[in-house]
Amino acid sequence: MKDYSDWKIVLDFENESPYTNPNRPWLKYKPSDVPKSIKFDPIPIHEFIKWIARKYPNNVCIYHKPTDKKYTYRELLYYSDRVGNALYQLGIKKGDSVALMSENCAEFIFCCIGVMETGAIVIPVNPLLKEGDVSHIIREAGNVKAFFVHKNNFRTVKRVRKQVNFPNVILLGTEEEKVNTTTFNDFIQDIRPKPPDVEIDPVNDIVALMFTGGTTGLPKGVMWPHDRLLHSCLSLAYASENLYEENVGTGVILSILPLCHAMGFGILIISLYLAAMLVMFPFNPSDVLEAIEYYKVTLFVGVPVMYQMIINSPDFTERDLSSLETAGSGSAALAPEFNKKWEDVVGIKVSQGYGLTESSAFAITSAIWMPEIKPESIGVPMIDTDAIIVDPETLEELKIGEIGELLVKGPNIMKGYWKRSEATKQDIVNGWLRTGDLARMDKDGYFYIEGRTKDMVKYKGYKVMAREVEESLVKHPAVLEAGVVGVPDPNIGETIKAYIVLKPEYKDKTTERDIIDWAKEKMAGYKYPRQVEFINVLPRTAVGKIFRRKLREKTNEEQEKQKPLTPL
Repeated sequence: MKDYSDWKIVLDFENESPYTNPNRPWLKYKPSDVPKSIKFDPIPIHEFIKWIARKYPNNVCIYHKPTDKKYTYRELLYYSDRVGNALYQLGIKKGDSVALMSENCAEFIFCCIGVMETGAIVIPVNPLLKEGDVSHIIREAGNVKAFFVHKNNFRTVKRVRKQVNFPNVILLGTEEEKVNTTTFNDFIQDIRPKPPDVEIDPVNDIVALMFTGGTTGLPKGVMWPHDRLLHSCLSLAYASENLYEENVGTGVILSILPLCHAMGFGILIISLYLAAMLVMFPFNPSDVLEAIEYYKVTLFVGVPVMYQMIINSPDFTERDLSSLETAGSGSAALAPEFNKKWEDVVGIKVSQGYGLTESSAFAITSAIWMPEIKPESIGVPMIDTDAIIVDPETLEELKIGEIGELLVKGPNIMKGYWKRSEATKQDIVNGWLRTGDLARMDKDGYFYIEGRTKDMVKYKGYKVMAREVEESLVKHPAVLEAGVVGVPDPNIGETIKAYIVLKPEYKDKTTERDIIDWAKEKMAGYKYPRQVEFINVLPRTAVGKIFRRKLREKTNEEQEKQKPLTPL
């Protein structure tokens, strides 16, 4: 096994990145103390984690609030090595896959690192997924040899197991065995903390198979090699001046983003690199606000739906949030209305970032060295990452300010889709990742997401972005949430429909016509919704994004019901 004790990171402040066009407008603002490129010898992710853990063995690594258990970085390695050895003795080998379906807990991290040690591929499965999606993932992977599952998700996995055969189910969060399973503690009972001796190729070997959210179809497996994931995480960690040096070994980070998701998984790697204490508990807005106050959290990262729930919490204005220095959001766009409410109370803007599963979680971020943080912008590309706006049909680069498809390039781009070479060829063109997102870039290099290419509504020849309409609608005092889609119209082809969730106090006082009339006054004549329907809750993906495909399906079903029956 290769010795990585002398491994190091080289920050290059002199030479331009080999991945980025040096003439990009945002680079003119980059200060001299932000590296232009990051270089390091390829290293497996688990060895990278061990490299930092050995420097801070006595720091608390994980505090799991629900069980009141703490684990140091020394214990992180101890339990991870036992899991790796136990899996190796079970016959798990390089090239196999091991699935993990669990809420955030210490065992999830121990299992991830243990799987990596064997050379097997980690497959995180979102605990919110239903039986059908989990079955698809297991079938798609094709070589799952073990499945770690939290007790709360066992019923789902039990049903899946009847459809797809896979051996070895290990239960987390319980001491009670089920039929044909073993508990986590029994699994590592009498197992020495000795990692298996397996040679890993960090450049080519896959560390994780991350499945996409499936908003436009069935989830696809995205292949993350060790090297590309690490490039992505380090580029974000060093995105701003002295971010790493100021925080290493002293920080507290709330681990509320699902670790099974690309963004949460990437933040986990960065948090471990910072030797921070991860405070874990199920997301609840009141608990988050209390934890920020109690632990004096300086950095908070969430997704828009979390911010929305926090802002609407009665505790939002009652807690002391003055310790917060930075707030970040990703996964989807945060409406300016919510960003403004956050800034009014907390005193800082929410910095938006951007990434995809296909870019190993991260690609663009709101760098503090830019002239300002623009809440409506996702920021600028990270170190060693380039981005352009192109015509979606011709792929020709567009002028500044024009809306087109966002393409990104760098050492963080996925290896490809698992067993889907044609889909890989369609989405990676000459090294550029086609994101499917519509965006624009201003003269200073700030990027702005305008929506998905599939979320553009074509109304009477005008191109209307669903997100723009949604952000306008939530300004209405009665509107809690809004989801906008294009729906078929027999006269003009397509029209704009808004699904609205009303605030409780307005449910009996507001009509659909009220919303349409208000929107007509506030929006351009071709942008306001022509149809409005009230619903109790917006469908969301497992990571909190508005599930517009479900809204379109709902509309199609309603229209089918309204069609007259054909006489026999």
